[in-house]
Amino acid sequence: MSKNLPIIAAIPNYNMAESLSRLLTQLVGEGYDAIYVLDDASTDDSRAVVTAFGPNVHWIGGDANLGAGGNRNRILAAHPDDCIIHFLDADVRLETTAPAAKARALMAEPNLAFVGGLVFSEDGKQSIWSYGPNSVTLYSLLTAAIQQLFATVQAPKPYWRNWIRRVTKSARSEWPDVATPPERRSTYWVLEGNLLVKRSVLEKLGGFDADIHEYDIIPPARKAQELGLVTVFDPTIAVTHLAVDVRHYTVPSRSIKNSTSSLNVMVAGKRGYYQMAALNQNILAKRFGCPLQQERR
Repeated sequence: MSKNLPIIAAIPNYNMAESLSRLLTQLVGEGYDAIYVLDDASTDDSRAVVTAFGPNVHWIGGDANLGAGGNRNRILAAHPDDCIIHFLDADVRLETTAPAAKARALMAEPNLAFVGGLVFSEDGKQSIWSYGPNSVTLYSLLTAAIQQLFATVQAPKPYWRNWIRRVTKSARSEWPDVATPPERRSTYWVLEGNLLVKRSVLEKLGGFDADIHEYDIIPPARKAQELGLVTVFDPTIAVTHLAVDVRHYTVPSRSIKNSTSSLNVMVAGKRGYYQMAALNQNILAKRFGCPLQQERR
């Protein structure tokens, strides 16, 4: 039963010592049975930061940089017994009190795969990518483009915002509507940066995809659907994503990354993902004269 399982926080980290310190300060008094920092071969002071927080905060260091998915999977070996895992990115700020107790309540429902929480951007707006639909259809790819347009092009223009909302309502029905209060709903995938999952379920799903640099939750979410497990978005636990830059993108290359990632996420399978990512990013990088760095996070 979920009510008897320990609740642990798992924080993937790569060269985020400053934001990691702020997050750990928030978490240590929130009732987690243990806190794990999953480090992806950082070169900054992250380990010293973790050591300062005492024995309940565990450093799981890696000699190799595995990327986001591979780094998250380190929790499976670090904590071999079943538990409820609350994944929190190192560059988030917790906006909810008593997250561990609320996590236990959220995971009480049977047949759950993942529960994704609410993520705000630094400007206080909901993330337009908190959850999304089946990633194997051309229709989903087209609706992702509509979602990108909805959140950016017309955001400061009330007339166009209202008109586009009405016209595109059907196409955006499986994406977050940031103009309305967030509500609990079933979905296909959720963001990894504020995520609940049982360890036993994550292992059954094969962990996160270590070969995908962004949205590595999609392959296990697809397997969860095949097994009849349910993925849910629930706004009860909220965080703000501070978007700490550890890759040192230039302004144009950051825009390229952000705009292409939202489309890459919709492509089915590893091969399709990399073909789309390479095509989108290489074309745009050449257009702006700023090739993207390949360092993994």
